[in-house]
Amino acid sequence: MKYLLPALALTLLVSSPAFAAKQITHEESSGYTKVGDLSLTQDGTPTVGHKDLSKEVDQKCEASNVKPADCFYVIVAATGDESNHKDINIEVFKK
Repeated sequence: MKYLLPALALTLLVSSPAFAAKQITHEESSGYTKVGDLSLTQDGTPTVGHKDLSKEVDQKCEASNVKPADCFYVIVAATGDESNHKDINIEVFKK
């Protein structure tokens, strides 16, 4: 029992998710600095989820030396049929 609490605390600390990029509206983006653009393409199902999209945005922010907590994105366009092909265009911003 003496070791259970520290082990549990360590597990929670390690398993807690890191900050991820947050989606904002086009209107909100006017108060932010643009970092760059991303374009994601997917063939077939399942469709690109927000988790995967946010991961790509986080990588773009890290490459631009922006912390994920200060990273935001706007989905500019999403084209194609979700069941077979989808293109997503994204603008990436920082605070």
